[in-house]
Amino acid sequence: MNVYVFWILFLGLWAIVPLMIIKGRTDESKNVKTVPEVKIKKKGWFK
Repeated sequence: MNVYVFWILFLGLWAIVPLMIIKGRTDESKNVKTVPEVKIKKKGWFK
């Protein structure tokens, strides 16, 4: 294996992995609601 190819792949790996970790953390913070909230209608004189 060529030494230059090894270092390019090695340094590329070290550049991509932190970006994937940061991207994964930002995706987890968003809460996706699959079930819509049902508003309860209050029965009485004042709504």
